Parts: sequence; C-alpha cells; structure tokens
Amino acid sequence: MEAWDIIVIGDGPAALRSAAQSAKHGAKTLLISSSALGSGDNSALDGLAASIQEMNNRGHREDTIKSGYFLCDQDIVASKTSSAIDEMNHLEKAGVVFSRDSKGLPSTHKGIGHNSPRLVDAGDASIRDIQQVLEEQCMKHGVVRRSDQLPVMLVETNQKVDGIVTLDMINGQFVAIQTKALIIADGGYEGLFQGTSIGFGMDLALQAGMPLRGMEFIAKTPLGVANSKLIISSTILGYGANLCNTSGDALSADTMADLCEAVLESGPAVLDGRDMGDNKTWWSSVFRTVKSATGVDMDKFTIGLENRVNQTIGGIPTDEHGRAVVGSWSRWFTGLYAAGDSACSGLNGAGYLPGNRLLDSLSGGKNAGIHAAQWVKTQSFANTENIVNALQNCVDNYHIAGDQDSAETVRRIGSINSKLLDIATKFTSGPNSAEELSDFLAELSAAAELAQTIHLDQTSLVANTNLVAKHRIQAGIRLLTCSIRSSLARNESRGVHKRADFKDENPELIHHITVDNEGNVGTLAVRKGQKDNWVLAPQ
Repeated sequence: MEAWDIIVIGDGPAALRSAAQSAKHGAKTLLISSSALGSGDNSALDGLAASIQEMNNRGHREDTIKSGYFLCDQDIVASKTSSAIDEMNHLEKAGVVFSRDSKGLPSTHKGIGHNSPRLVDAGDASIRDIQQVLEEQCMKHGVVRRSDQLPVMLVETNQKVDGIVTLDMINGQFVAIQTKALIIADGGYEGLFQGTSIGFGMDLALQAGMPLRGMEFIAKTPLGVANSKLIISSTILGYGANLCNTSGDALSADTMADLCEAVLESGPAVLDGRDMGDNKTWWSSVFRTVKSATGVDMDKFTIGLENRVNQTIGGIPTDEHGRAVVGSWSRWFTGLYAAGDSACSGLNGAGYLPGNRLLDSLSGGKNAGIHAAQWVKTQSFANTENIVNALQNCVDNYHIAGDQDSAETVRRIGSINSKLLDIATKFTSGPNSAEELSDFLAELSAAAELAQTIHLDQTSLVANTNLVAKHRIQAGIRLLTCSIRSSLARNESRGVHKRADFKDENPELIHHITVDNEGNVGTLAVRKGQKDNWVLAPQ
C-alpha cells in the first residue's frame, strides 16, 4: 500500500499552490486529478484583487464584506485581503506577466463592486500564465502528480482521515492510498449548471459525514455569451469594453448580484468591445474564441450576453488554516483540508467581489499547504486495516450496469443528465418559494434512484469516461440536494440567494447554514474581527 504525508485532490491554482507549499515545507506530497494534468480550472476568471495603489487594505476588505452582504467571516476577509500583494508578488516573481501602466507598475482596473482600481491581470492569458507558473513550482519542489485518478472514497475513523480509495482509469484498478492529511482543491460544482464537469472532492467529504456550508449561494455573471458555453471575464470592462442594453445604454451596479438583476430587468444585454483601442491586444484570444464559437467579430459588432452561473460559493467550511471544521469553529475533521472553490473559506458571503476568487484559491492553497506540512511532521500513519477493508469493499461492491440489464430497466447517462440540468436550471432561475424548493427536492430524489441504475455500454474500468460521467451525475445530485435544502432553510433574500416568499433580508439570519448528506441542517456563527468586533458592522 502506498503512503504519502499529504494527498492533494485537484489540478487548478488552489491545488497547485497547496501542493507546492506542502512539498516546500518538507511533506511527501502526491497530487491527483480525475482529468488530464494541466487542465486546471477557471479560478482566475476575474484576475486578482490587490490594493497595490492604496495606503492599506481597508477599502478592499470593506468592499468584500459589502459584496458578501455581511455574511463573510470578517477576520478571514481582513487576513486574506492583507495577503493579496504578497500573492501577486509571488506570481510575478514566478513568471506571470501582468499588464503594466506607463510607470512600469502593474495596471489596476476598477472592477464591479470595487470602490478603487485594484484588479491586476494578464488579460485573457491570466489563467494560462498562472497555471503554468504554479505547475513549475510543483515540479521545483518535487510534487508527484498523477492524472486520471477518480477519487471513490474518503476513508476515515471517527472523523479522522486515514486515506483514500481511487480508481486508476489508466489500468482499471482500485487503489488504496494511506495519508496523514488530505487537501481537497478540485473546484466547486458550477459545472452542474453548465452541463460540464464538477469537482469530486466536495462530494467525497460530504459522503464521509462532512457538512457543507453556504450551499444556497450560487453566483452568476452577466457576461455569458449567448448561444454558447463561453463566459467572458468581467475584467474586460476595465479595459474599455462596455456592458449595455440593446439601446446602447450602459448597465452598472454596486455588486455583481445587483448587476445581474439590472441585466434581467433591462432585457437582452450586449458587450461592446469595438472601442478598446490598444487594450484589445490583451484580449485577442477572447476575440478569436468568440468568433470561432459564434461567428461574431467583436472588432465590428457587439456580442449578445446572458446571465449565467459561474461560481458556487458554498463548500467545505474551513478556518484560517484551511482545516475542515465540523459543527463549530473548535472542531476539526482531523487531517482534512480544503482550498479554492471546494472550500467555503469565509472570504465570500452571499455574493462575491471580482478578483477575490483567485485570491481565495492562492491564499487558501498556501495556508492549507503550510499548515498541513507542519502538522503531519508530528503524526504517524494509522488504521491500515481500515483502508484495506475499504479497498476490498470498493472492489466487492462496485457494479457497472451492462449487458445484463433488460430493455425495460436501462437508464442512459444522457437522459438523467438532462433531467438534472433541467432541475438545476429551474432552481437557479428563481426566486423560489418553499413549495417550489420542496418540489425540486422530490424531483432530485427520483433522479437519484434512477442514477443508481445508469447503464454503461463499456463494462471495463480502463479509460471508462462514461463511468466518470456517471459519478459526476451522482455527485451533482447530492450537491444540488444540499444546495436546495440550504435555500429552504434560509428564509430571506440576501445577495445571490432569492426567495419568492421571503423577499427581504432578515438581520436575524446573519449566520452560516450547514447541511449534511442526511439532510440535517445546522448553523455556524459568523466570525468577526480579532477582538470579536465587527470589521464592518452590518448595515
């Protein structure tokens, strides 16, 4: 049986940052991904928010809290916004080429919800450049990376991590891996609403008994390109592109959530990038991609837009070290960490501030990697027998519906995936009433039963992409169920969460909601400042 100090699940900025840091601090680190290495994710969609032209980070933290509708953990906000410049410096020293002004300083742009210019980026090359330099950091520090590893089970004893069981899609074998610490950083579940991929790690923790937090908050962007699956970074608006209605009137708002509402009220929206001047150089790849996908030349024409889900805010609740907290801030699912979109770190509340997504991935990944590396030095491998038994259970109980299925019982991936996408679309089209949310839960329950009997034409476990899709559907059903249950428990409208039967904010509901795989709903207090005082009192 393999044994590693730390296993990291994921291959995006958060996973790479945490893996590099854990290895740098002496931990034997394995990074696994269910997809091909280097695929990453879109965590850098809106660049990086950093107060490089301000006296301090006060404006950044207050804008973050306001954009989170006062459901942020304010001590976490203060800490992470203060680390933003360090994270930018780390990327720059590693090789990311940020756009610069005439003085040679990184250019800053004013994003939606920001009262000062503080978004830095490399145009449409941001995610590519950041992914590359973080991969190089992993290589530099000796991180071992494996692709096509489907995580199947988190093995634990009394809420302490023993290891994981994975399915090696290359050779079709189940593998048990012992570990002292597990860092989940393979993304959120926004792909569920787009008909694309989702991260498995969050679901893995959920099935192991880990409650998830903030699942009712699902964020949208108004910059989804109509008649395609493309989403354009809102950072382009800082380079001279304009968001308008079809009459040419500019659309604006104080937060992304409010901007989506403004777009919804105004009717069809368009993006006008014709007058960006020399700034088009930084977005040439986006222009080409849009033309390839839609046939529209953004040099000559506006492009139609629509509101689209681009970020799930909820996830595994974590503290300032990236540790997964259970029940209250004083309890830890021992050895379990999370970072990036897999985590609900407290930086975002009921909404998000552009540029904070990448900040959360980088700072959260760094904190989790460093703390885990220091913690495992004092730990020993344990409960080998439990991992062996878990592996055997996976081998014995794993069944792929195949040729033995009758025509009457065959369930195809496509039909169930369409059903799941339909429920997800209706849910995020809200606002919803309690009755509607209950109906969605009933539909999901029926879909879950069907998903257990999905027929796969390929019975081999080697490179079985349909099997991966089946797992994504089943995980998606569980995560969406948690999201709807959380929505049902929050009897108010706040930020990106809207209720038809509770249209106003309720000041008594300034707390986090948690939900587990059994449907149990709990609460978690909002953290304030270091002295238990509000950094910015709810208004």
